[in-house]
Amino acid sequence: MKVGDMIKLKNLHDEWGRVALVTGINVTDIGLGQVSVLANGSLRTIPWCKRAHYAEVINESSTV
Repeated sequence: MKVGDMIKLKNLHDEWGRVALVTGINVTDIGLGQVSVLANGSLRTIPWCKRAHYAEVINESSTV
């Protein structure tokens, strides 16, 4: 998962929507952090350690 990826949201309230765009990732040296996403018109965050539980990458961004 990286900035620019489109992700499918799962195990979240319906108001989050079904897909989101990853807008930022912050992770500390000990593995704690958060994934910032744009979902259903709102900026939201997902805990880094639970990203696999809440999100699945469906379209990876390409780097030029």
